[in-house]
Amino acid sequence: MKTHPRTWELEAYLSRGRAGNSIPCGARTSPHVGTTWHGVREQIRWGMDVMPSNLDTLRLEQRLLHEQVGILLRHLPGMVLGTVMLASGAAWLLILRGLPGSYVLAWWCAMVAYSAGRLGLYAWHRRHPHHEGNVRQWAWVLTAASAGAGMVWGSIALPFFTPEDPFTLAMIAFVLCGILASATQSIGSFWPAQVSFSIPCLMPFAIRCLFDADPSLNMLGLLSLLYLVFTASFARSIPRSLRESIQLRIENEQLVDHLTAAKEHAESSDRRKTRFLAAASHDLRQPIHAMGLFVPSLQRLVRDPQPSHRELADIADRMQSVLGSMGQLLQVLMEMSRLDSGAVTVRRTPCAINPILSQVGEVLREQAQSKGLRIRIVQTPLWVEADPAVLHTILLNLVANAVRYTEEGGVLVGARRRGNNVEIQVWDTGIGIPEQELPQVFDEFYQASNAARASARSRGFGLGLSIVHRSADLLGARLVVRSRLGRGSLFGLLLPGSRPVSEPPMPPRAPAASGLVVLVLDNDEQIVRALTHLLSGWGHTVLGARTMREALVLAWNNDASISLFVVDYHLSEDFNGLQAIARLRGILEREVPALVITGDASIQLTDGDMQQDITLLHKPVDPQALQRRMDEAIHPAAGIV
Repeated sequence: MKTHPRTWELEAYLSRGRAGNSIPCGARTSPHVGTTWHGVREQIRWGMDVMPSNLDTLRLEQRLLHEQVGILLRHLPGMVLGTVMLASGAAWLLILRGLPGSYVLAWWCAMVAYSAGRLGLYAWHRRHPHHEGNVRQWAWVLTAASAGAGMVWGSIALPFFTPEDPFTLAMIAFVLCGILASATQSIGSFWPAQVSFSIPCLMPFAIRCLFDADPSLNMLGLLSLLYLVFTASFARSIPRSLRESIQLRIENEQLVDHLTAAKEHAESSDRRKTRFLAAASHDLRQPIHAMGLFVPSLQRLVRDPQPSHRELADIADRMQSVLGSMGQLLQVLMEMSRLDSGAVTVRRTPCAINPILSQVGEVLREQAQSKGLRIRIVQTPLWVEADPAVLHTILLNLVANAVRYTEEGGVLVGARRRGNNVEIQVWDTGIGIPEQELPQVFDEFYQASNAARASARSRGFGLGLSIVHRSADLLGARLVVRSRLGRGSLFGLLLPGSRPVSEPPMPPRAPAASGLVVLVLDNDEQIVRALTHLLSGWGHTVLGARTMREALVLAWNNDASISLFVVDYHLSEDFNGLQAIARLRGILEREVPALVITGDASIQLTDGDMQQDITLLHKPVDPQALQRRMDEAIHPAAGIV
């Protein structure tokens, strides 16, 4: 076999609940793999009631802080203009009241200079806007700027506090309460900025009033403190409302994103399904067309007094091949339907890898040999924790895919230990997969852009790897794919390892059952006739019935000889095959083994049904599988694993 160097590894579909399976450094991951966040640092409580504890809350807190800083900056020019105008009016009134002009002018100049500095801060922000990386720094800067503005306003109570002039005191109280009310609206959305402004703004005046000897001033100081508490309480509710608004906006954005993604996925799925249906309809029409040509030839040979046995055998073999192609497509579609409907039940048990690999190799060896390929199964003593049936489905699809897209060389299948896990690997020397298409290999209806290089006879439908992905997800397994264009591919399945479990010795296989009396019940006359011809050819006596009444009559008349029931599941809208078996067994007064055949992929038997010697088969049923199931039903102790 050719070997090819490792290119890169796509760790797809991590098993649920197994944090120990990390993605190796440098690996490229599928979009389906989610990101895990290991802890989020505690964030400062910027006026919020809830500390962020997960990714969604952290996103909300960051979004809220970003919005709060934006509100402060948008209001900054208006606040500066209002501050200068109000300070100018207050200074003019103070001069008119006879207070020292130099003190008033100094206070007014300080206010104007500080306001100019805040405008410079606004201009700096225009050149260096805030973003996720510096939003907290801007929050602190704006909080400090608000504190400075509050100090400048609060300083008016120091040189101009005149208990002997009630009008001046009233004017100062009016100005401070007015600027505080205005600040509550402009910076109240950000609790730290509101607090840092309001306390130094009003507290000096309130303290001067409280410590004065005049009781009326004491009351004025108390009212000032109450007003400070009132405005702070009102400002406290603003961030909550803003937070709820932003949270609603984020939820709406997420909903829009989800709807957009769902719409794009649906449109993409529709396009893939349209392409698939076009290909599938072609592949279905081809065998039907071939069958339509074979049947007249077969009828002609039958009418010939001396038919050519060689020609008859050739036509029969070709018709069998055509039916096999149709059955393969229907089997793939049925498997997808069963996975979609959740009808696959997983029972994880310790299971040996060797028997499953051997079964897969035997199934596909003839197909590989017809292409001149070699399948090599490397024997291994390793065991894994898995459902044997689901594991068989995964490996069968992986090996079939490797054979399908390999034109020369071969396929190598083996297993390696990976710590406590086991990786089952399928190597091929096929056409390979383009690197940019590796993340899509497990999508439904996906076919590599270079799949046209595969022969038309072997090209698939783009569903095998999707079945692999869904089945691996059921097992909680991890898929690995490496590929090099033109050199081949490696698909790996990582499963938990298991210790070998002693198995009971295999019972001797009983010879194929013959000479049975089989009651066939199906509401389709063609199916009854087909099964009658098939089972009669195997040496059985067939009692065919299309209705429940006919079946009951046949059971009553042949109660001692009937050995097996073969019943269709969908007999009528309100009567199914399981109910029919129960009534037939009631007539015979014994537990006759039964096979139930259905074309509905969602139908599954319960443990109780299986314990009552009932076996389920899905259409289309391969004759060899039917014969094997009949043998197992008649000789359950010698059933084939």
